[in-house]
Amino acid sequence: MKSRSILDMSPKEAKNFFLKQSNYCNIDLPPYFNFNHLLQQISQYLENKNLNSLIQNPKNYENINYSIITNKDGKNSWRKLEIIHPVLYVDAVHTITQEENWQFIIERFKELHNCKNIYCMSMPIESLNISNNDKEAQISNWWSEIEQKSLELALDYEILIQTDITDCYAQLYTHSIAWALHSKDKAKNNKQNKNLLGNKIDLFIQNMRYGQTNGIPQGSVLMDFIAEIVLGYIDKLLEEKITKEVKEYTVLRYRDDYRIFVNNYKDGELILKSLTEVLIDFSFKLNSSKTYISDDIILSSIKKDKFDWIYINKEIKDIQKKLLIIYNHSKKHPNSGSVFKSLTEIRKIIYDKKNINNSQILISIIIEIAYKNPRTYPVCTAIISKLLHFIPIKDEKEKLFDKIIKKFSKLPNTEYLFIWLQRIILPLNIDKNFESTLCKIVNEIKNNKTTIESIWNNNWITNRELKKILSMPIIDKIKINQLKEIIAPEEYELFLY
Repeated sequence: MKSRSILDMSPKEAKNFFLKQSNYCNIDLPPYFNFNHLLQQISQYLENKNLNSLIQNPKNYENINYSIITNKDGKNSWRKLEIIHPVLYVDAVHTITQEENWQFIIERFKELHNCKNIYCMSMPIESLNISNNDKEAQISNWWSEIEQKSLELALDYEILIQTDITDCYAQLYTHSIAWALHSKDKAKNNKQNKNLLGNKIDLFIQNMRYGQTNGIPQGSVLMDFIAEIVLGYIDKLLEEKITKEVKEYTVLRYRDDYRIFVNNYKDGELILKSLTEVLIDFSFKLNSSKTYISDDIILSSIKKDKFDWIYINKEIKDIQKKLLIIYNHSKKHPNSGSVFKSLTEIRKIIYDKKNINNSQILISIIIEIAYKNPRTYPVCTAIISKLLHFIPIKDEKEKLFDKIIKKFSKLPNTEYLFIWLQRIILPLNIDKNFESTLCKIVNEIKNNKTTIESIWNNNWITNRELKKILSMPIIDKIKINQLKEIIAPEEYELFLY
């Protein structure tokens, strides 16, 4: 798969890259959500304008971004994803991709990535294949640069240590962005300098988050890029700290995940200790529950859920039995990639069927899988949409759907699921009132309501023209009207075979 790093882009190319809808919001949403036109209109309007003349201080306003709470492990590990206010997002993109600023950032990354033994594998990349998207390219890059490289390094090393940073995005100290771009001393000596690029980026994020200096929004490629600035600086400091004490080592970092390769336990423990000491200055800490040391690099290089899935009997033809196997696997490895992939394979089998007699039973199993595996919501709802197709009576479909809603109403933070459940019922003309603001807006557009509620807090914007642009719908009604009863795989699947 052909791709290029964002560091190989010109300022204009980087600007266009960040303003793509898929990079502005990389949360998987149904296809009728469309931010493209809004982003382009705001970008055109703000070109060569000083945003401060059009607004009041955003730091004085809460809930400027729109938040969706999702689950990371199917249990009690919650993650807040944010759809950043488009005005603040576009203004940040414009500033970062100004020619002088972009060149400065590129040169700084050359310094940060000039480590001899520590490699960053997670810079945002763009797919150069027409048939692929950037998110797909990023995942393919992880596979080739992390998993495959790890297997290769088994020739050179005896021990692999894996660890990650606890709640990295939620804990990132925004002032450290200026440290990373300009050095800690220069940043501290220029704390009041509003023209310093690091301070500008720091302020952008504070404006989005009610003035908070801890945490950056998660859910966009721009924020992934900003996190890389800080994490790259940490890489540089770590190398400086350990280079005299450890001679043979390799560190592969993908965002906040570390794979440390050494030839003895002493060196591994020293690197872990040094990494912990560097991270403390950034208000970060390592996740002790996800820190593993192994002398079997081959086995440890592949995720355990993948290995376990390899040895499961996949020759079983019965769909119900296959789903029960996936359900059992999901209990051992909740929210894992292998669960999502196995459901994708089941989806293909079910979509090829012209009739299924036990649809309700299969839906019941699918719902149990989705219940503890939030990552699978899109593929689970796709399978449900096909199984509902085999139930001919609309009233029976609606009763079954009510049971599904009741089941999930027992869980907290189910907005992401309800967004996808709404996708199922839109072409079935079944009306349900979900509490989600995004779902309400979809219903308003579908029912031709003229005054549409915004998902963002716009009270800090004083300019009328800018407010008028923000009233543009983020829902494409034409796409709603074109929806098929059965969810097409291209609505959510990255890899289409």
